Amino acid sequence: MQLRSIILYSKSGEKRVLDFRLGELNIVTGTSQTGKSALLDIVDFCMGRDEVTLPIGPISRTVSWYAALFQLTDTRAFVARKAPAPGRKSVTNAMLELGADLEPLDFEQLRVNADSTMVRQQLGGRIGIGDTAVEGASGPGSGPLTAHLGHAALLCLQNQDEVSHRRWLFHRQAEDGIRTALRTTLPYFLGAVAEDQAAMQQQLTNARRALRRLQGELKAAEELNRDVDVTLQTLLREAETRGLLPEAGALEVVTDRASAIEALRRSATTASLPTPMRDEEQRRRELELQQVRDQLRRNLRDIADQRQLLADQERHENGFTSAVGRGVSRLGAVQLVGASSDGRGDDIGTCPACGSTLSEPDPQVGDMLATLADLRGQLDSVRTTRPGRERALRELQQETDQLRQQLRGVEGALSALSETEADRRGLQSRAEEQAYARGRIDAYLAQLDQAGPGGDLARLRSQITLAEQVVTGLEAELDPQEVEDRLSHSLNYISSDMTQWADRLKLEHGTRHVRLDLKRLTVVTDSDEGVAELMRIGSGKNWVGYHLVAHLALHQYFVAHGRPIPRLLMLDQPTQPYYPSDVARLSGAMATALTPSTCPTRVASRRWPVESQSLTVWSSLAVTRVRPSGAKARVVKSRVWPPRRVAPYSAYALIRAERASSV
Repeated sequence: MQLRSIILYSKSGEKRVLDFRLGELNIVTGTSQTGKSALLDIVDFCMGRDEVTLPIGPISRTVSWYAALFQLTDTRAFVARKAPAPGRKSVTNAMLELGADLEPLDFEQLRVNADSTMVRQQLGGRIGIGDTAVEGASGPGSGPLTAHLGHAALLCLQNQDEVSHRRWLFHRQAEDGIRTALRTTLPYFLGAVAEDQAAMQQQLTNARRALRRLQGELKAAEELNRDVDVTLQTLLREAETRGLLPEAGALEVVTDRASAIEALRRSATTASLPTPMRDEEQRRRELELQQVRDQLRRNLRDIADQRQLLADQERHENGFTSAVGRGVSRLGAVQLVGASSDGRGDDIGTCPACGSTLSEPDPQVGDMLATLADLRGQLDSVRTTRPGRERALRELQQETDQLRQQLRGVEGALSALSETEADRRGLQSRAEEQAYARGRIDAYLAQLDQAGPGGDLARLRSQITLAEQVVTGLEAELDPQEVEDRLSHSLNYISSDMTQWADRLKLEHGTRHVRLDLKRLTVVTDSDEGVAELMRIGSGKNWVGYHLVAHLALHQYFVAHGRPIPRLLMLDQPTQPYYPSDVARLSGAMATALTPSTCPTRVASRRWPVESQSLTVWSSLAVTRVRPSGAKARVVKSRVWPPRRVAPYSAYALIRAERASSV
């Protein structure tokens, strides 16, 4: 997207057009207070900005519509914005027209048919931005930020107070929220972030949420699955108490869940036994269950004591190991006197200072070596006992789980008997008691068949496996290290041009590694004292120079890699650090020497501004002179930039130059 024209419409319907040459450098000159700086604000306004930053004065009093004509790849876009009403600081209404041969419209054709959001979406989509969401710089929790033409404009414009600012490198960087937007969208515009990065990040968030939900369901299902065995044992004991198990000793043959379910099905379908259990037999059964419960509790206490004993042993061993380890560490210094590292003491007859052979070995060294070997042996013996203790702890844990499960079954049976006894007054006969027990068994077996614990667990585990694969795949595609590598590659590419051009401009510290710092949004370079940020480098010449090399290197990268950025770079008065010294040195002679016929030649030959190194590196750019009267620009030197290694760059530099009124 290139800028063809800027158009102003007066309140009386008059139209003034300022045309630009495509693919060439355009220099706008004129006396002070003629509206040169307002051109940048107009372009910013026509690229979808809602806030009006145009100066209050002759322009705001006379202009009713601001417009810009943009050249796109296969068409043209005419964008017009109506001037805000008095007292208002923002406006969203806009006009957007597209056409291959579109020219600036007449005043009578202007109408509101869009808003600023539509302008950003339409123009951004046509240059490749589209509706791209980029993950926030603060991380996934901060939410995605949708990149649009307004973010791209931040990389294309430099006001007069921005191009020479030592702290701010980009357009509007000092405003709230703009720094975050720049940090978030710059990796996307550099191509380090995928187009659908935010969508993929949202997919990853949803996939992780689904995985956590499935894991929670699996945990609940496993807990329910463990309760199934306890409930089955409770129902079996109740069925036996009610006389629903015809076989004597039926509980003894129940060894697993399948046999328990089968026994309960038989009890639910078996006819009532002719000889029901008498009250004495029920009390005897309750007494047996209580004895079993007490025995299970004693077994659990015994196992708990054994586990506590093993835990105490482990704690004492850890303390012993720590103390012995400190002794081994201290005695290890004996190796400095010539003792071998394995503790055999083969070299204790040699003097550690001079290397000569001692007449008699030092007995203290031998004692220390013996103690060291003994301590190491004790450590080894302690380490060999740890696997056995850990295995014993695991076995005790398994036995504890089994006993607790049996205990829950017995307690459940006792509870059922107690509830039945309490409800006995409501039952008219023993047959009704058996029918009540059958109803409970039937209801639970039906619930068990519907839930299908085993199949449900298998289904959940299969779903969790698939969900983990989805999460792993998305995490691999969103690998932050890969994004960081691509971003580093882009910044190194840009840094190469920045360093080369900073050296040609003779900028301070320009011969070192000049580069962009996206976290701090500034230029940094290396110096003898360390890393130097732009704000730590003196001289307005250096500030302007580093702004130039940074933005030109960025735009050259955008062109070379086909990034969705307008082919537009507007710089307001990049020659300001060279004034007023040049004018003072010439003592006003240039004001009388420069005429409309001689000025362009001096500009093209790099003699204007005099000795202005800020422009010499770009001397191969075509120079266009625009007269203050508003006449069409005339090309003086038709060359394009950058060199032939990339496609011609369609850029515009609106350079505000304070010169004599005759220019």
